[in-house]
Amino acid sequence: MKRTLPVLLIFALFSADGASQPGALEEPSPDFAGAWNLVSWELRLEDGSTRPHRWNLGSLIYSDSGRMCWVGMEANRPTWREGSDPTNAEIIEAFQGVASYCARVEVNADQGFVLHHVDLGQYPNDHGIVRKRWFSFDGADRLVLTIDPAELSPPVVESTLVWERVGM
Repeated sequence: MKRTLPVLLIFALFSADGASQPGALEEPSPDFAGAWNLVSWELRLEDGSTRPHRWNLGSLIYSDSGRMCWVGMEANRPTWREGSDPTNAEIIEAFQGVASYCARVEVNADQGFVLHHVDLGQYPNDHGIVRKRWFSFDGADRLVLTIDPAELSPPVVESTLVWERVGM
């Protein structure tokens, strides 16, 4: 039960009615609404090499009322010992192996970016920040989001996530 509480809190906020909130998706806009599974997250480094991001599992949900939630994690995070409480080291390792946030969405279709106005997240300093993602669609069921370069730290110069629609 303890492990499901953060996810329940995230999706409880997501499911709140956002239709009256500013920044709701308006027509005409790209068809973000739906559930998406992470296909890949690739980082390009200053030396030109690439590597996958450590959070190689992810779910992304956009609502048609202008909300989104994202959860990503390392696929091979160690599990806790059954029948006992996790140690402090295990809790820290688990925390470092997952990330999440929910946000109000603002789409700029003409310029090809979406803004995530973060209002709930794993990291306390994320509240109130705006995350900019450049987007493109590869067919109806493939979404490519590229993190704005202003949000990246060396040696990373490009960070691209590929998502596949799974429904809504």
